[in-house]
Amino acid sequence: MPRQLNPAWQRKNVSSDHLAKVGARFLSDGPQAGQSAEGCQVISFLLVGSAQEWIVSDLCGVLTQRGRRSHWQNLATSHPQSEDDGVGAALNAAQAAGSSFCLLATTSAATLRRHRFNHLILLVPASLDGVMTAYRRVKGMAGEDTPEIGVVIVGPRDQHAAWRYFRKLAVGTLRYLDVPLLNLGFLPQEVTPENGPPDHHRQNFLARISERLLSSGFHSPYSPATDTGQAE
Repeated sequence: MPRQLNPAWQRKNVSSDHLAKVGARFLSDGPQAGQSAEGCQVISFLLVGSAQEWIVSDLCGVLTQRGRRSHWQNLATSHPQSEDDGVGAALNAAQAAGSSFCLLATTSAATLRRHRFNHLILLVPASLDGVMTAYRRVKGMAGEDTPEIGVVIVGPRDQHAAWRYFRKLAVGTLRYLDVPLLNLGFLPQEVTPENGPPDHHRQNFLARISERLLSSGFHSPYSPATDTGQAE
């Protein structure tokens, strides 16, 4: 069952209907099923650095294994001229391969904002600094066209630690920015590359994240880039 928001976390000027929706999505153990859009869809990831690339790469493999053929690309390395060119090139490659999803990884919030993707996944390190960096990025994305933002906590000790970090971030963004976040799961410290090679434990956690991505319809149709200003 979805956990409801504690009233102390709710903004007074938010409508009751909106709060009901937020409460149902805040930390649901079973996201509501979304309808799949036809054609190749974009799943965009905002990384802290290149060390998080393995998450996007491994998720791409898991989605493909689950029958959703996928292609992934690091926009910072895909095109020497600009990341915006890299978005189009990556999608063309994914479509040519008959992929269902094109996973795009970048450290630039500005790139994602220019392309107006309506869904965005934040990979948040399990630390106070990681939470603060993520909050600033959400603040930079907030506005009239705020995308749906999902969060994956990376490197906590366990599920309880992952929940605490997610809660710190989600309560702050809801209270001060009026931006609800969707919990897409976590990757504990024990499955990160520095603690060993890929194994079934890592696959299990990635599979859970992929299930939430698919069941919640957390992907975007592609549209040409439009410059809407910088957001970092």
